[in-house]
Amino acid sequence: MKKTVISILLMIVSVVFLIGCNATSSTEEVDPRPVISFDAGTILGDAQNHQIKMLMLSSLPMDNVDIAGAVEELEGFKAENDVYLDKLNRLKHKDETSEDYKILLMEYLQEENDYIDKTIEAVYAKEISRPSRFSLETLYARANEKVARFRYEPK
Repeated sequence: MKKTVISILLMIVSVVFLIGCNATSSTEEVDPRPVISFDAGTILGDAQNHQIKMLMLSSLPMDNVDIAGAVEELEGFKAENDVYLDKLNRLKHKDETSEDYKILLMEYLQEENDYIDKTIEAVYAKEISRPSRFSLETLYARANEKVARFRYEPK
């Protein structure tokens, strides 16, 4: 009698368990955000680090600036930007919004390179007077604000 009751209970539990498994939907929610094929977060993270270092450099008294080291570091920033620009230039997106965002980021990187060139000139001239950072920061803020509106899927 006990074996029969246990067997019936096990069958009922098994049937309820199997019905419960099928009750959950197996469809995945589709992410509606446009896809970009480059890691914008990393690019903008590097850009922010460049900005912080350039700001620190431009706030140091000239007596404390190691000109060769400062220029070498700035040229390193520019080289990183050039690598990103080259990769972005070769990428094509089907979605027009993604392509517009890519262009905005490329514009930002080019502006940052121009700013780096001005900073290098100021270091060599021993007059670090901080070239205007307004347009650079505005572009950075615009680009950074849009990162979450896209999802990154490498090609």
